[in-house]
Amino acid sequence: MRIVIFEDEIHNAERLIQLLHKCDPDIEIVAVIESVAEGMKWMEQQQRVDLMMMDIQLSDGNCFELFDKTKVQTPIIFTTAYDGFALQAFKVNSIDYLMKPIEVEALRNALKKYEQFRPANNYTLDISRIAEEFLRRDSTRFIGRINNQLIYVKAKDIAWLQFNKGTTWATTNANQRVPLDYSLDQIEKLLDRNQFFRINRQFIIHLDAIKKITTYYNSRLILQLAPDVDTDVIISRERVTEFKNWLEGKEDHHTTG
Repeated sequence: MRIVIFEDEIHNAERLIQLLHKCDPDIEIVAVIESVAEGMKWMEQQQRVDLMMMDIQLSDGNCFELFDKTKVQTPIIFTTAYDGFALQAFKVNSIDYLMKPIEVEALRNALKKYEQFRPANNYTLDISRIAEEFLRRDSTRFIGRINNQLIYVKAKDIAWLQFNKGTTWATTNANQRVPLDYSLDQIEKLLDRNQFFRINRQFIIHLDAIKKITTYYNSRLILQLAPDVDTDVIISRERVTEFKNWLEGKEDHHTTG
């Protein structure tokens, strides 16, 4: 099997090659491509490979730029460090996705899935949904105001949002607090639901902000977030099941105010 690897971090590429050879010593690595520009050149040469292993974020941009210029008919296994990101889109539109750091068993299972796909000669990948999810998550911004200065905060930098005393505050991963010109209801509609969850009327939290989950009386849950919050962050009994579904990456949760 001939495989091309798209990966801009050499140590990740080397580890992936080792794991691939552990799964199948006969695998041939045709190329390791570190950038979108290099990937464009390689694709123009129309080299035949059986499978692409593609990191989403390359050194000069994201891999979806490659699909704007060319029709890809080679099966793809995506590799990503974006925890929980657009998982449903990956399931629908690629053979598999692997979370970094990649484990050999997960890789072996992904290669098995590839073997099952292989008979489809006219395999084409509808990349649009994955790209849309990625770009939405990566570029959503919210405007705020400090004194007379307009500032903005990127959704991907937000750890949690709180409505307090008539104002919606965003707290970033770097612990910067920004007052926003939006209600929580408005913000909730614009956020990636794989990443953010409305736990109650006051709070929307990012998955990676959760440091600890503790059971609380009356079947509720209490969360410890980072950066820290100066009040109890409690999930009501009615929302506990939905919250657990969200943690597991199930798509059937729906957020309400």
